[in-house]
Formats: sequence, structure tokens, C-alpha cells
Amino acid sequence: MGFAAAANPLTCLLAAALAFGFGFVWHRMFEKRWMTAPGYRGKPALKIAPLVIVFIAYFVIAEMLSGITAHIGGITLGNALTNAVLAWAGFVLTTMVVDHSYEARPRKLTLINAGHWLGAFVIMAVVIGLMG
Repeated sequence: MGFAAAANPLTCLLAAALAFGFGFVWHRMFEKRWMTAPGYRGKPALKIAPLVIVFIAYFVIAEMLSGITAHIGGITLGNALTNAVLAWAGFVLTTMVVDHSYEARPRKLTLINAGHWLGAFVIMAVVIGLMG
């Protein structure tokens, strides 16, 4: 299956929407720790433009995860989950650790953000793996 055939836009939209919802709940759950870790004072206002950008990013990630999974071994739940965890550990987590280390960010912030991205990748993988 080619990349274009694998990257089903409806499946990826659903995956992105669920990951977006998860991210919103995750950051609300850890809001106080997440806000105080980097030294923010007060709660930033929710504005629509950054949320649209975030959703587009989730959609691109879902499309890439779908395409990579199809390219490597076919879209199955197991393949999608394996690729999601490997992509998260190999690219997202490592990049985040490097950035947070250079920026002298607290480990607490790294753990909160890493947990968010692991959850988002797993959610997208489940949707992609089940819906193809």
C-alpha cells in the first residue's frame, strides 16, 4: 500500500481530534504543575489561532504515523502501536529532553510533556490501527 492510500484523511482527522481532546484534558489535569514548572505566573488565555495550529500539527502527525505504518509493514493495531512508541521514544522524547536540558527546564515539565505526547501518539495509533 502506498503512502497516499494509507494516509486516510478521515481516520487521521478522528485520530487528531481524539489526541487534541486528550491533550486538553492532560494539560488541565496537570495545569498547576505544568504552569509553574517553567515559571509562568497566571493562566494564559485560550485563543483560537494557537489551538488551530495545534490541531493541524496533530493531523500532520497522524498522517505521518499512518503513512509510516503502512510503509513499514502494513496498517495493523500492533504495527501502529509499535511505530507510535518508537517514533515517540526515538524522536519526540529525545528531542524534548535535549531542548529541556539546554534550556535548563525542570524535569517535572519534561515528564508532564513527555506523558502528553506518549498518550497522544498511542491514541492516534489505536485509531489508525483499528480504522486503517
